[in-house]
Amino acid sequence: MKAFLKIALFFVFSSNVFASVPLAPRAGVGGKIDMYGCMQTNDFYIANFAVYPISQMKDKKTTIAGLCEDLPYLGNAQITIDLLDRDVRRKPVWLKVFDSKKNLIAQTQPKVEKQAVLTTTVNFEKQGKYDVVLYVEDADLNTAPEMSALHIPLLVATTVAGEPESAGGFLKVVLIVVVFAFGIGVFVNRQLKPKEV
Repeated sequence: MKAFLKIALFFVFSSNVFASVPLAPRAGVGGKIDMYGCMQTNDFYIANFAVYPISQMKDKKTTIAGLCEDLPYLGNAQITIDLLDRDVRRKPVWLKVFDSKKNLIAQTQPKVEKQAVLTTTVNFEKQGKYDVVLYVEDADLNTAPEMSALHIPLLVATTVAGEPESAGGFLKVVLIVVVFAFGIGVFVNRQLKPKEV
């Protein structure tokens, strides 16, 4: 019975640890793997960002993983911003994309996004640094949208597509979880041993 209890406790503790490891990371080819998505914040807003290289789709059935702040390809890409602030979903929002010389290369019209997802397609013709800017018409702030805007940096075609450098980071997380679970198992084992009198 004690052995069963030890094993059950071990699985309970280890399953809680594994459940806290987030799934479906967004990856950047420069080694930026964000296991929580690609969260972007400033003093006013919080959003999840992804860019999808449409130009790399072989056919319409191919799924493409969302990238974070590094896009290794030129050509068409879809930019997606998930609005995480609930109050922003009732206010007009829009995007503008600027190149490194502050030239406007794409924009959307102000619109209330009740589904909390803002998307646009951009044709990236040149490599370099871009600035994706989320604007919110927020009367509650008494601040101009330009002052409260969320700026998201994006590097285009400046890195080579390949295996992300931080794959070792995932292995470190797995190793920490295994060591933690082993430590809990040893601790529980010592606690359940009958004490000699």
